[in-house]
Amino acid sequence: MNVKPKVLIVDDRVKNIIVLEEMLADLDIELMRASSGQEAIDKASKHEFAIVLMDVRMPGMDGFETVEIIRKDPLNELLPIIYITAFYNEDYYRVKGIKTGAVDFITKPIIPDILIGKVSVFMKLYKQRKNLEEEIVWRAQIEKDLKKAKDLAEDATRAKQKFLSTMSHEIRTPLNAIINTVNLLKEEEPREDQTESLDILKFSADNLLQIVNDILDYSKIGAGKIEFEKVEFEMRKLLTGVRQSFNFEAKRRKLEMEFNMDKSIPPVVVGDSIRLTQILINLVGNAVKFTEKGSITIEAKPVKRHNSQIDIEFRIIDTGIGIPKDKITFIFESFTQASSSTTRKYGGTGLGLAITQKLVELQGGELKVESEVGKGSIFSFSLPFLVSDKPFVEEDAMQKSSFHSLKGLRVLVVEDNLVNQKIVSKYLSKWEAMIEIAENGRIAVEMVKKNRYDLVLMDLHMPEMSGYEATLKIRALKEKYYKDLPIIALTASVFLEDREKIFEFGMTGFITKPFNPKELFWTISPFLKKRD
Repeated sequence: MNVKPKVLIVDDRVKNIIVLEEMLADLDIELMRASSGQEAIDKASKHEFAIVLMDVRMPGMDGFETVEIIRKDPLNELLPIIYITAFYNEDYYRVKGIKTGAVDFITKPIIPDILIGKVSVFMKLYKQRKNLEEEIVWRAQIEKDLKKAKDLAEDATRAKQKFLSTMSHEIRTPLNAIINTVNLLKEEEPREDQTESLDILKFSADNLLQIVNDILDYSKIGAGKIEFEKVEFEMRKLLTGVRQSFNFEAKRRKLEMEFNMDKSIPPVVVGDSIRLTQILINLVGNAVKFTEKGSITIEAKPVKRHNSQIDIEFRIIDTGIGIPKDKITFIFESFTQASSSTTRKYGGTGLGLAITQKLVELQGGELKVESEVGKGSIFSFSLPFLVSDKPFVEEDAMQKSSFHSLKGLRVLVVEDNLVNQKIVSKYLSKWEAMIEIAENGRIAVEMVKKNRYDLVLMDLHMPEMSGYEATLKIRALKEKYYKDLPIIALTASVFLEDREKIFEFGMTGFITKPFNPKELFWTISPFLKKRD
């Protein structure tokens, strides 16, 4: 507080004011005078005083009346008033002083030390109050600034989510066409030289899809949107699947792939099998990428068990290039690798380990690494799982089923992208479904009004009318048929809020692009009507 506190001295005799001013001269305060009650009232309305020293007996308007008028101003309701009087011991003055809210009395003749002491106390209280008021104002401004920053951050997050959602759609939509065109061509018994070219194309498309997924996962982790499932799964089957997914690349590089799972690990555990697979594929993928000769070993063993919970440690051991000790922490940073030469030689976004570390930490684990240049690396982490008493997990009925005819199923495909129209149509035609095409949501609504379909496959982002709007319009039609018509969203978005929005707009389910043909079949086959 830089401004000196103001003290008002009110007395009709100037010599009395001068005496008081001399007594208070050494205090760090600003003294002001008033020679009458009215002058005191005027000054109290224009200035903020820390305290008023008020003479009681004055002609025309005494001190008590003056104080009563001053206190009517809400700003001065709690203004400290010290009465100065030679008649303090008389009952009238004591009662009157209390009624008008005096904080103290000083009797004449005034003892300087008493006056200075009392005024000093009120100055400290005033300064404390002003400091508190300033802090309240400062805190209010900080809160205002924080709210503004929070609003800006939320706007930025929404803008980023919208951008990523749009980019996800724009990138994954052509990837859907590439990947599924390759799948279709591979089913048509291509020549050996064509198969090799298709494998290269498929590998490149899958690699691009993984980069897109890494960026989206990184965004979701940063926004706190990652959720973990608790499902039963067979640990040995999961680890075997991870190993097998790298067998081809390992053989090509002449690497040995080893797999050791401790027999004391329960056959079935409960946890997030998808995220565990993602973690292991990232780590094993790195091991394969950075190992030119030798072996890759996947190990799993229990490290702690308590009642129905078991902590399992996973270790991925390679004989690769290794990591310098001063770079080990650095490799977990986003968009970075151990060195620029690593990026040039081996490629990659530098997101894999950053995402893997976060996925492990969010499940209560810690990703550790031991490495020696030229000898290899060991990445290890432990995660908690619940123990199931089942000996195995029954396969989903759809996963056990083989493709069969969808003959008789009438499907409306709503898709503005010509290539994707053809891809979806080819698969549905192979399964003998009857297909009609609508290029956008507006056309789809009109076609649904005129025809009876068993199912609608609805793209979400389209010109003229989006899939969301089209679904709302269909659901708003009067007949029960329109309320029950299965509408499956075709979406390239992987964001949870977009998936929630799908159901909010009345859709029955969704298929993510690029879609797996089996997933497409299993999603729509339940809607096949049995016909005579």
